Amino acid sequence: MTVEALERAVQREECEHMAVLLDSVDELPDLLASFYHLGENRNGWLVHGSLPGHAAADREALVRSGLEVDRLEAEGRLAILELDLTVTPEEFVAPWARMLDERMSEGFDALWFARFPIGPTDDDVNGVVPFEDAWMRCFVGRRVVTLCPYIIGDVDRAGLERRRRQIAEVHDLVIVPEDASAA
Repeated sequence: MTVEALERAVQREECEHMAVLLDSVDELPDLLASFYHLGENRNGWLVHGSLPGHAAADREALVRSGLEVDRLEAEGRLAILELDLTVTPEEFVAPWARMLDERMSEGFDALWFARFPIGPTDDDVNGVVPFEDAWMRCFVGRRVVTLCPYIIGDVDRAGLERRRRQIAEVHDLVIVPEDASAA
């Protein structure tokens, strides 16, 4: 169900910066593999952002979910990068515009970027919002499709709506699965 919602969302040309709310991290690998498959089929440069020290585990999870990680990396179509979370939001996004220009000049049509999940606490979400905002400002009008997963965990209906509104402020679209714990 979330995969189908993702597929519908990427059909919308104006939807470049999406968030998805998931009940648990267990849902993430299949969703990411589907996202990267969509990007591959659309001639995207695929980038997965991992937490420091988690790239190998993320790679394994993507392989278990059916993504041909070795082939995509060998072809230069996929990069799994450990992200530096010690910098400011502006420092974080600064090199991405240059990297995108380089990859687009090599023939890719867009950057397809997804990262590790955020949540389920409000502090987790509050900490990433400035980075999401800087990311969105950096790529206005650029060919970038971004998927930002958030774990909602065991949140009540009011908490889910508050979190959705907060996340929606820095995303074009928030996908809320029908079977979310508070729905």
